Amino acid sequence: MRIVILTYESFFSNLMTEHLLKSMPDEVVGIVRSDCLIHGKSLPGGLLHLLKQTGLRFVGRKALELFQSRATAIIFRLIGRPPKVNSLRTMRTLYNVPIIGSVNMNQPQTLQQIKAWQPDVVLSVYLNQLIKTDLLDIPTQGTLNIHPALLPRHRGLFPYFWVIAQGDAETGVTIHWVDEKFDTGDILLQEKITVDPSDTITTLSYKSALLGADMLVKAVQMITAGTPPHLSQNEADASYHTWPTPAAQRQFRKAGGHYGTIFELWKYM
Repeated sequence: MRIVILTYESFFSNLMTEHLLKSMPDEVVGIVRSDCLIHGKSLPGGLLHLLKQTGLRFVGRKALELFQSRATAIIFRLIGRPPKVNSLRTMRTLYNVPIIGSVNMNQPQTLQQIKAWQPDVVLSVYLNQLIKTDLLDIPTQGTLNIHPALLPRHRGLFPYFWVIAQGDAETGVTIHWVDEKFDTGDILLQEKITVDPSDTITTLSYKSALLGADMLVKAVQMITAGTPPHLSQNEADASYHTWPTPAAQRQFRKAGGHYGTIFELWKYM
């Protein structure tokens, strides 16, 4: 099986990507890294858009999260502590896998490179861009996306936030076939996670990534076996979310929600 991974780099997406590289070292033939925060916008434009949608408090929190993650990685390198999860740059060398960046997964140059890798399956691992028809037509076996929620509930952005804000007793991870909309394709595999009262966005992110890493390997094995499921999503149960507004963030805090601390992140890194 020849696998191409499309991903937006983060600690949790890298956890799943590296698990695939360790589990299937000769099958991942290329990785495309999304180099935009919000598709179609420059970095300043993306930050301004996010600020208008969510407010300064949320943007500040996300910026702090990014800074903590990168600062922790630098500190670990300085003190000689090996990371539990490597950056994509390090993975390129460790696993001898080609990695390219792209601000638009559907642009001709990116499509040309993906075609050159001749993938049987494309895996979208926390990608922040819409995959269009020309890309979907490239892999011989199809394109899969991993989503950290029990689809069709909590389609869209930042599902951990909405799980906590709405007081869900359980969440989970879904691997589904990709169509031309976000998170609407037939389900291949889905598994549940209990939401504990003490869970934060950070702990749910980690639980989902650990489970998702194993599920991605299982999904590829199911395709290799020849009869992978195509289970339709029930639209009656569907919900969709975008970035949380200030009002939604107040709902999150009222529900006892917490983003998590740097100490939680250190434990995982």
